[in-house]
Amino acid sequence: MKSPRYLIVVAALAAVAGLMFVYNSKDWLIRSAVVKAVEDATGVSAHLGSLRVELLKGEGVLKDFRMGNPKGFSREDLISIKEGKIAVDAASVTSAVIRIKSVDMSGVGILFEGSGKRNNMNALKAQINDRSAKPKSGKEEKSKKIRIDSFVLRKVQVDVRMAGIVKVGNLDLGDIRMSNLGGSNGSSASDIAAQVSNEIASRATTAVIRNMAKLAEQMGMDASKIADGFGVPTDVLNEAAGFLQNLFK
Repeated sequence: MKSPRYLIVVAALAAVAGLMFVYNSKDWLIRSAVVKAVEDATGVSAHLGSLRVELLKGEGVLKDFRMGNPKGFSREDLISIKEGKIAVDAASVTSAVIRIKSVDMSGVGILFEGSGKRNNMNALKAQINDRSAKPKSGKEEKSKKIRIDSFVLRKVQVDVRMAGIVKVGNLDLGDIRMSNLGGSNGSSASDIAAQVSNEIASRATTAVIRNMAKLAEQMGMDASKIADGFGVPTDVLNEAAGFLQNLFK
């Protein structure tokens, strides 16, 4: 029969081994959680090349994030991000709400694609809204909440494409900034992913509508035909044109 002291030593070694496994695996676990949250929120595929988090320092770095297109569109990435930096309130990691001080992304590319009188941004938003309307599971309700003080996508570039058209339009969106994501009480990771994705889709759509004439010149097409191919109603296009005319009077 083993002595109590021996059993205590074995238990201690097992506990240390378990902690080492969790610590060494934390990056993989967090990366998998991020990918799952995005896919659950949007209904499209997601990829995160690498994510390293130093919990004691409250710092993290991610690289090569990509989000796919909705069904019915090309296999190109709807969103691609080369790298990002994350600052976490280390003291909040063990609390009910994890506070992320900042998320700062760079090398951001967005694809706005038209196909069959509809566009991928509207399709993405429809999928997000459908999924948000579904009742949450008990597991998701009990999951840790997250709040993000500042979320920035820097120097966002938009490629504008239409099925069957070789030429591509390009727009510079500048920086996209969001704040207080999740509110003071925090939200689930999937809810925040939905909020960010919706905002990106809205910003890209607005930019395309307001720059339709510029895009028509870049793509060698009539603006009304481009609008029709993107599923943008003519009255919305006219309203945008009127907005620009009044803006520069």
